[in-house]
Amino acid sequence: MRIIYKGISIIFHPVFVPLIGFLLLYSLSGIDLYLSKDVFWFSVLVIFQFTVLIPLSLTYFLYWKNKISSVELSVRSERPIPLLINLLSVTTNFLVFRYFSFSGIITNFFGVIVIVSALSLLISLWYKISLHIIAWGTLAGVIFAFSLKSGMELHFVISIILLITAFVATARLWLKEHSNTQIATAWLSSIVLSFFIITIF
Repeated sequence: MRIIYKGISIIFHPVFVPLIGFLLLYSLSGIDLYLSKDVFWFSVLVIFQFTVLIPLSLTYFLYWKNKISSVELSVRSERPIPLLINLLSVTTNFLVFRYFSFSGIITNFFGVIVIVSALSLLISLWYKISLHIIAWGTLAGVIFAFSLKSGMELHFVISIILLITAFVATARLWLKEHSNTQIATAWLSSIVLSFFIITIF
């Protein structure tokens, strides 16, 4: 069972959520109808570079240099530097999208990611909150808010996100990486905050 839950934690790792969210919003918002394929692949490359490649590479570098004991950031006191790197990286991603005046909902999505990343860093200074659940809760809140604002019925998409979140939460609990309180706090704070921001903007 440990291998299965470990696999779930890796497959649904937080670093992949921004790219997943972009692909969902890109197809659901209809901007794929008037943006060229070159713009699409440029966006994918930017997102992959700043939300996956850079954070993961520098985290492994810190592990290689014995600055952190695990690439999973299991120790709360070792989280600030990797999370700061992630915050700077996702902020750069957001600024690139802002510079190119990308679609509102997608730019706002990455704005939400910046805010949530900043709060995750601050919270992690004294509390080991679940980064996995924060990521998936953020995506759920954004898609739910987008559904209400656009009038689109996205029950199936939201249900899939909630199902994935349940699997991830179960895995994190089984692996003893987090407590029920840490999971619940991450879920409620991320989904409420992301829903509020997208609804307002």
